[in-house]
Amino acid sequence: MTNFGKLFKVFNRSKFSAVNQLMLIELAAIAVSLIWTLVSGHMSQMNFLGAVSGWSGLVYIVGFVLIARQAELAFTRDTYRLIPAKNVTFYVANLASSLVMFLYLILLQVGLHLVGFAVAWRKISSELGGMTMSHHLDFNGGDVAQIALTVILLILTVFILALTTVTLIHLTVSATNNFLPAAGKRVVDAILYIVVILLVMRVGVFLFSQLNQFMTTLNVQGLTNVVIPLVGMLVVAALESLISVFLMKRWVETVAN
Repeated sequence: MTNFGKLFKVFNRSKFSAVNQLMLIELAAIAVSLIWTLVSGHMSQMNFLGAVSGWSGLVYIVGFVLIARQAELAFTRDTYRLIPAKNVTFYVANLASSLVMFLYLILLQVGLHLVGFAVAWRKISSELGGMTMSHHLDFNGGDVAQIALTVILLILTVFILALTTVTLIHLTVSATNNFLPAAGKRVVDAILYIVVILLVMRVGVFLFSQLNQFMTTLNVQGLTNVVIPLVGMLVVAALESLISVFLMKRWVETVAN
């Protein structure tokens, strides 16, 4: 049987390539944005940071889609499923690989933002100095670390839940399609995709509401209020993973590449 480490490396290859290609596209988009700003005569120290921040949200969304797509292909393609491995090991290695690649994407975005802050530091420091003189900022390094930790936990938990949900829907569609006529397949697929859209919207609303609550309170009570729902989301993700592994073992058939 193939061990976890070897499976992890196999799953990482295609996802690593997809993330790197996405980063090249983002860099090209940032370059085009800066050229346009320069031509229009509005170039300033803040433009690079603004361009990075402006494209970052779209990059995260596209990055999730690309990583999720590569993860889903692994569940139904002979190239991966014919690898001798236990279903649980296969599933966990694929999920862990997706999580690491998303963290890699986050680190790349953080790196770009740090470059942007470095370029615009003189402007940012002068504005922060003005705010400090006119207003007392009532938070310290511990508050910043608490906010950063909460945001990271929220992002990673939502990513895991979203990925396990997409995987469960995909495997359910694959399993039901084996027993339904063509017309029935289309109806089931449409219903399941609507369910996925609703789930993603609910998760998105939850994420923004928790972030807003924590940014407003900035205290330990706020962190406690966030941790409890996060644990619940991870429990749901674990249950979805168990169902997905069961479907992989019993009803999901692979297709030739």
